[in-house]
Amino acid sequence: YFKYEHNKEFVFNDEVDIKIWLSLLSEILQYRKNFTQKMSELMRNLDVKKFELEYSKWQKENPNKLQEFAYKFNPIIEKLNLEVDLVNTEFSIPIRNKRTDEIIPIQNTSTGTKGLLLSFLPLFKLDTKDSIVLIDEPERSLYPDIQMDLMDHYQRLAPEAQFIVATHSPFIAASFEPEERFILYFDENGNVKVRRGSSPIGDDPNDILANDFGINYINKYGQKAFEEYKNLKQKIYFEKNEKKKEEISKKLEELGEKYNF
Repeated sequence: YFKYEHNKEFVFNDEVDIKIWLSLLSEILQYRKNFTQKMSELMRNLDVKKFELEYSKWQKENPNKLQEFAYKFNPIIEKLNLEVDLVNTEFSIPIRNKRTDEIIPIQNTSTGTKGLLLSFLPLFKLDTKDSIVLIDEPERSLYPDIQMDLMDHYQRLAPEAQFIVATHSPFIAASFEPEERFILYFDENGNVKVRRGSSPIGDDPNDILANDFGINYINKYGQKAFEEYKNLKQKIYFEKNEKKKEEISKKLEELGEKYNF
């Protein structure tokens, strides 16, 4: 969702008008058309000596917008072993699997990859200077390692925009300074309240969960194991029998290795 000065707004969701997407892709599609026409012209008047010179000149005067988009988009999807293919013209934005060389149409990519493309393209194409960009749960269907750098990629695409992000991801929350985080929570009367964050930017996601989200991130199975670990630590301290002490020590070692206590 983008909000501009003079109350100009764009909303990108499942119901977005196809004409908006076509307008975003227009430069890419127009380049393809112009490229085909130029190649046809050069081939009709084939002069080997002039071909490369003429093509290089045309290319400088007609930059490929898809190449510019790929330069900004590839760094994030390379973690998925994907990249924008600049050769294939079957699809408006062809995605190539770097392992298999398979060309994947956007509709056949994962939900996470679709979400990235559908949010990156508007940020790349539209003028976002002095705009407010609202993003709801950008972490959806994305692996944590991508979530960690996601906001950096967004801010590089729109350096002069203000981002307002709703998230349940500690990895996304860790991308912001504590004073930039507004945590919504229910008070004892069930009313929604707001408070500022406390963990520093880039903090351990577990600390973000504990300090800002107010969540005990260890589930009941982990808590049970930790209680057993603490009881064994206390038990071994008072145990006098060396054989039993050795048995307790072995259990402690096994639990410690298993849960990294």
